[in-house]
Amino acid sequence: MSIQNEVAFLSGNKRVTVADGKTLLDAVRLVGLTVEAPCDGRGTCGKCHVKVTGAVSPPNENEVEQLGDLLASGVRLACQTKVHGQVQVELLASRGDTFIALDKGKSNKQAFNPPISKISLDISDSQECQGALCCGLEPFFKEYFPAILRELSNKYTEALQHCEVIVKNGKVLDVSSELRQDCLGIALDIGTTSVVAELVDLMTGHSLGVQSCLNPQSEYGGDVLTRISYAAKHVDGTIRLQEKIIEAINRLIHQLTAEQALDNRNIYEIVVAGNTTMLHLLLGINPRSLARSPFRPIFRGQMDISSASLGVHMATRGVVTLLPSASAFIGADIVAGLLAVNLHHYAKTALFIDIGTNGEIALCKNGQMVGTSSAAGPALEGMNITCGCRAENGVIEGVTITGEGNILLSIIGNEPPIGICGSGLIDLISELVRVGVIQENGRFACKEKLRPHLASHFVDLNGKQVFVLTEDGAVYLTQKDIRQVQLAKGAISAAITLLLNKLNVGTNDIDEVFVAGAFGFHLKPSSLTGIGLLPLAYEDKIRYVGNTAKEGAKAILLNQDAASEVLQICESIEIVELSLTPEFQQYFVGSLSFRRL
Repeated sequence: MSIQNEVAFLSGNKRVTVADGKTLLDAVRLVGLTVEAPCDGRGTCGKCHVKVTGAVSPPNENEVEQLGDLLASGVRLACQTKVHGQVQVELLASRGDTFIALDKGKSNKQAFNPPISKISLDISDSQECQGALCCGLEPFFKEYFPAILRELSNKYTEALQHCEVIVKNGKVLDVSSELRQDCLGIALDIGTTSVVAELVDLMTGHSLGVQSCLNPQSEYGGDVLTRISYAAKHVDGTIRLQEKIIEAINRLIHQLTAEQALDNRNIYEIVVAGNTTMLHLLLGINPRSLARSPFRPIFRGQMDISSASLGVHMATRGVVTLLPSASAFIGADIVAGLLAVNLHHYAKTALFIDIGTNGEIALCKNGQMVGTSSAAGPALEGMNITCGCRAENGVIEGVTITGEGNILLSIIGNEPPIGICGSGLIDLISELVRVGVIQENGRFACKEKLRPHLASHFVDLNGKQVFVLTEDGAVYLTQKDIRQVQLAKGAISAAITLLLNKLNVGTNDIDEVFVAGAFGFHLKPSSLTGIGLLPLAYEDKIRYVGNTAKEGAKAILLNQDAASEVLQICESIEIVELSLTPEFQQYFVGSLSFRRL
């Protein structure tokens, strides 16, 4: 019989019993609390800080390197600390309460012609027609659902005067005797980091509000591959991740409807854009096949799923529509984004780039499209950076270095700085490259060769030199952080080069560069070119288009013809698999430098 130990949490005065040798991260998850763990327990991100007293394992090499002097005050990494007796734990930070997601984006305007509609019928004189279906319903019963016919029978025999029918693309979804005022839909973007939902009136096309939240699956990994690994390693991993995202969706639905005093039972369709992994997890399907050669998804096409089967809080006979993916790593979010900017009908030569935990890229030339996905990792979102954070109050989102060497910080919410997000990180590195603090090879320059004001920002921390941004020394940049950005930047730049060569497009042939997603929305174009992620020739051609995934989902919610457009994109785009392209490694190595192109 294994030894059981009690772990007491000061947060919420909770207790849990775990087997000897289990980690504090295991205990946190068992008791239902949350701690930041983007690497899902590998010990590489250094985010899961807790304060511990009691019988635990001694600090390992990871903790010594990442925590340094903090160890003396009892701070440990929850994922590396094993329980060997009674333990008391204090969670040091609870992130995500003020998490800021991007909810706006460019959209190609669609005619208002939604696939979902509400039809009111007069059935008072249907007896003359010798049957309820003859009163005007028959054209909509292309598929006969016994449950709906039984419900229709109840209404008919009750001698009701009127009947309301909800129809999708000419097929009956629901029959009701209630004269409902609303017929609603939701455009939903399930991102790896954030979830964004927009409530729409399907009778008018008007937006009724937008809500967003941190994707709660982040607790089990900050990037797609880490989450796939979690689902594959744990028996209940896939179901746990599914439950997390369904809870988040229902919470957003409640917020949206409560804000407008609406009834969630009048939501008849939710159109979902997301990467292929997120869609698999939404359906409770283990996505492990996406991480193994030949990287094939279980499903790729558009799917209409019963809301009741997923446990989504909407109309009982409502439909959750999953948009199609083009491949394992060019998901429905990118396909929806291409629809939103109308790239498949673009008359010029253009690049579409969505930079997140993966870098998805599409190139269009004379109607021909090629696309690829480059595993950039979470560095450009700040998530495997020592002081990296998601966008929230107190986070540095922009950096400028003046001619005198002063460092000016743009901080979300104008609060004391607690970390730096992706846009701030790229701004910082671009500026440090420009003023010579970081060399083109990515190494810190010798501080003796720098102007005194800049040299003063270098301090020794745990035996290593770091560049400090804040007066209290709480936010800083390490050499390892720079290396992470180099690897991410190199992967994206190499993928772009590969696609340009694929369609025989020169650097100067590009007319426009669409940068989608939250990463680029507050980022200066000069920062992207300043680190060499994009060529200098693109600087005046960069257009930030925001959350195009949600906008593409909204287009399909409001126009029934847009669904065929999405299928056309999936069928016409040629997917380039980087793992099967030998020259990619050569391009990657050549793209690691911070040299301006």
